[in-house]
Amino acid sequence: MKLRRPILWLLLGLVVAASVILSMPGASSTRQDREATLAAASANHPAGTDALGRDRLARVAAAFLLSLAGAMVASALTTAAAAGVGTLAAFGRPSMGWGLMVVCDVFLALPWMFLLMMVRSALPLTTSPARSAAITFLVLAALGWPASARAVYRGAMQLRTSDWMLYARAAGLNSAGIVRHVIPNLLHLLLPQFLISIPAFVMAEANLGALGLGVGEPLSSWGGMLFELNNSPMLAETRWVYFPVILLVVVLLLLEGVAAEA
Repeated sequence: MKLRRPILWLLLGLVVAASVILSMPGASSTRQDREATLAAASANHPAGTDALGRDRLARVAAAFLLSLAGAMVASALTTAAAAGVGTLAAFGRPSMGWGLMVVCDVFLALPWMFLLMMVRSALPLTTSPARSAAITFLVLAALGWPASARAVYRGAMQLRTSDWMLYARAAGLNSAGIVRHVIPNLLHLLLPQFLISIPAFVMAEANLGALGLGVGEPLSSWGGMLFELNNSPMLAETRWVYFPVILLVVVLLLLEGVAAEA
């Protein structure tokens, strides 16, 4: 608890700072300044510009907010799916539970990043930027639930044999009533799973974007800015190209710190 509050305040501070940057007059992550491509830091562009003359600070702020919001939504969907699958496997018929856990094991046995790239590449890539962002995070949510479902299943199995569960069954409580009592007792598992998934999804989106499978241009994304690191002349032209990488590492460390303290 001693570390959680400072970390949360730092994250909140980054969110507020990114929002303020994007709300400033003239701030834009897509507007191009043709006369200031790969410009160094200046009063107009505090973190310089990219190869198309777009303000790098505004693009980093937009990428941070988009990635964090998308990862949180995807994590919420994944956690909800894991809660449903894990609870159903624990309290359903034994054959159903066995089948669901086999499906989880199959997903976990496959290289997650390879599976993610394969599924994302099979979906439309030539679509609107907003739709590409939605597809990217929906794919992350659709493939991220097996590990969490396994954890929920183990916790639900322990609840199934607990004393209060035996008393509830003896009192004639039906399955729907039991499930309503089970989910609140699994919150100590669901909250960490939700928090752990956020940095994983942020990093996964960055990896997909760096491969050209993530959020489409002109929307700003971590992956799109990491892709600039493949341009050797650009690295020699400006060192501000490393700014998104540094901030991404800081954000991941903060998110993992929050998850570790949960």
